[in-house]
This record gives sequence, structure tokens and C-alpha cells, in this order.
Amino acid sequence: MSNPRYLLFAARCSLFVAAALLALLPAAANATKLDLSSNVDIKAANYTGLLTGDQRRGQAVYTENATLGFIIKNIKLEKTDNSSMDVGIVLNSVGTGASTNTVTAAQFSDAINRYPNVNGSPFTKEAYIRIYKFLDPRTTATLGRQAFTLGQGITLSDDGLGLPGARVDMEKMVRNVKGEFFYFRPYAGTDYVKVTGGGIYYPSSEGLWHLYHFWEQDAQPRTEPGHDSVSRTKKFTGLRYFMSYNQLNFDGEFVIQRGSSEKPAKGGKVAYDGYAFLLKGVWSQEISFFGASRMRMAYGKSSGNSGPVGAKDKAFMPTFGHRFKGIERDGFGEIAGATLYDMIQTSGTANGLPNGVSGLNIINIGADMPYKKLILSFDLFKFKAAQNINKTSTQIGSEWDLKAAYPMGDSLRLKAVYAVFNPLGLYPQTNPIKLVSLSLTARF
Repeated sequence: MSNPRYLLFAARCSLFVAAALLALLPAAANATKLDLSSNVDIKAANYTGLLTGDQRRGQAVYTENATLGFIIKNIKLEKTDNSSMDVGIVLNSVGTGASTNTVTAAQFSDAINRYPNVNGSPFTKEAYIRIYKFLDPRTTATLGRQAFTLGQGITLSDDGLGLPGARVDMEKMVRNVKGEFFYFRPYAGTDYVKVTGGGIYYPSSEGLWHLYHFWEQDAQPRTEPGHDSVSRTKKFTGLRYFMSYNQLNFDGEFVIQRGSSEKPAKGGKVAYDGYAFLLKGVWSQEISFFGASRMRMAYGKSSGNSGPVGAKDKAFMPTFGHRFKGIERDGFGEIAGATLYDMIQTSGTANGLPNGVSGLNIINIGADMPYKKLILSFDLFKFKAAQNINKTSTQIGSEWDLKAAYPMGDSLRLKAVYAVFNPLGLYPQTNPIKLVSLSLTARF
């Protein structure tokens, strides 16, 4: 706590709380209230044998990720028809040790570069106004930087940084159908991208259907898995179905990618023609000796390019899909952190895979079993590329994870992880990558 940045962070938070409490005093009769939330993640991890081309290296990682949120709720809007609003601010602080040079492996650069800093200085993660009964009794509008995940996060997620823009939700838009509309302007690199779209939710007798469509408009030069482009418009249409029935939970999502990109030097346009799907199931079952346990299975796939990109690019690649948690990847596998279209860097390409490789097939089998005060977890993953234009292997690797979580209460949890990733035919070196980590999470 002697770090001056943390002292400044605490002082700013104290001033904000004091100002918020003073603001609440005259509004007490209107039942306005202040909700406080805090989250602190402390993690120490050690990676050995990280693969970058023909190079192997280790990396010790220590991170502190703290958030402190303030939401003033039920502020009455006197000149409206029984409308009210919430005002929310969430501050975030991310630290990687004594200096930013502590983490040097290429595998963490993409995650680190998302943040304004990773030296412990606080920044604004969310700052929004939520207005209830906005223009219509069924409508809620959220304006400003806000947390948002579309579907399972395959195509669009704030990834813990908040998305600046606006979102409108309408209950019972038609009968029991709920609608949502959004417009965000998140930054990707040094320029912002326009994200515009919406969706509908239809609750059936057995589950929930979610149909959505949105498009990204980006005028900044970028490298795609199959080609370079100076500007692009990507369009995503997705259908998700979620069901919870007795001991079974099922979650399936299918997405189509369309649109086009402009090649450099007036090289013409490339049409996007990709797809991806993800199916997940969880089965709860009593198991002797362990007790109430859960079995998990998942299968996902995305399209790729079978040859050099010409008029069409079949590599599925959203710009803002969920990829990261803190400065590490978050996906299938504690090491691989794979999505349906990219994974932890093993080369300098856009999807982290060797040149000419695109798309992923992912299989996951796992289980969570309680043992005394511990929750023991085991996961097995298999990763295979969808396409390789070099006509060589498409076998990426396999990974198995062992995890033990010890809940010390509803607000505090200790977690230990041991994971091993085994590279397969795509890589000349087959020595495994290993991870050992210990983390502590406190929530209030």
C-alpha cells in the first residue's frame, strides 16, 4: 500500500464516495441508493516453453487487477412520466509488478496493449447513464461506456474494458419478444470502429432463442488472416439457442460472416464468406464419493481459407470477440486461450497460428467434482486448424488442465492450476508448454 499510485487511487475513490453520499442526502425521500462493488484478482503464474516460431522461452507473470464500482440507483426524473435513471462509474487498476518490462513474452503483448497502462494507475472502465422508461414505458436506454457481451461473446464483447456508445432494450416489443439495439465506437489500435446492430430474444416453451445482426465499419489498414486491407465492413448474423432442463444445460450458437474489404493500392475488393458455430452442454449428476458433479462437453468450428485469398476470404475473424481476461488470454485451455478463430501467439500472424493456417476445430471434455472443501476440475482439449494453404499438417495441439478451487466464503476464492499444452504436427518442436498458477479472488 506504500505505492503512491494506489494511495492516489484510494484517495480518489474516497472523494467520489463522499460526493456521492452528499448527493444522496436531499434525495432520500425518493429512495435513491448507492451500490458499491469491488473485485480484486491477484495472480502469480509461470509459463515454461512458450512457443514463438522456432524460439522457446519462459515467462513469470504476476498481476493485480482491481475494480471499484459505484452505481447511484433510482434517481427520479421529475419532468418525465414516472421515469428514473442510474448513474454508474467503475474504476479499474491493472498492475504487472515493479514495471511494465516485467512481462516481455510476445504471447501477452496483445492483451497488455488494450490498456491505457499496466503500472497500477487507475483508469475508467465504465461510465454510463441508464434511463428507465425512456420515451416508452417498455424501453431502457444505456448511454456511455458500458459492459456488453453479445451471445456467447464469439463476435462481440467489451472484454472487461467497456464499450463506448449507446444501447436500447425494449421489453415485449411484440408480445413476449424482447428487442435490443446498439451503437458502439470502440478503438482497435489507433482508430475507432463503428459497431451497429441489434437483436431479438424469443422465449419458447423449452428455451430461449436469440437472433442478432450487426456490422463493423473500419477504415484503418489491418492485416487479416488471409490478406491485407485498407478498410473493411464486416457483417455478422447469429442465431443462439439456450436451454436448461432438469440436469441438462445446452447452449448453441451459429454465426455467418459477410461483408467486404478493400485491398491496398487499389487491388480491388475481397468478399467475406465465413462461418462459425459453438455447441456446449453441461450435465449435472450425483457421483459416489464426490457428490454433486458436472460433466462438460463442447465442440466448435470456424471456416478458413484452403488456398491464397482471391475474390473471397473464408477465414472467420471478428474484431471484438471475447479473447482476454486481464493480461492473459481467456478461452478454451488455460494456456491456449483459444477462440473459434485464434489462440495464444505461436507466430506473428493475426490469429497466432503459422502462416497460411486459418480457422479452428475445438473439442473439449471436462468435469467439476467437489472433494471435501475443494472443487476439483479436469479439462481435455484438442485443437485442429480448419485449413492450411501449405497442404501440410492441420494438427495444432492438445491440452489438459487440472484445477483446484477452494472457496473460503461467498466472497473469497483460492485457485490453483496446472496445465500442459502439447504441440502437434504444425510445429517442428514438440516439447510441451507448461503452466503453474495460483490466484486469489475477492469480491464484495
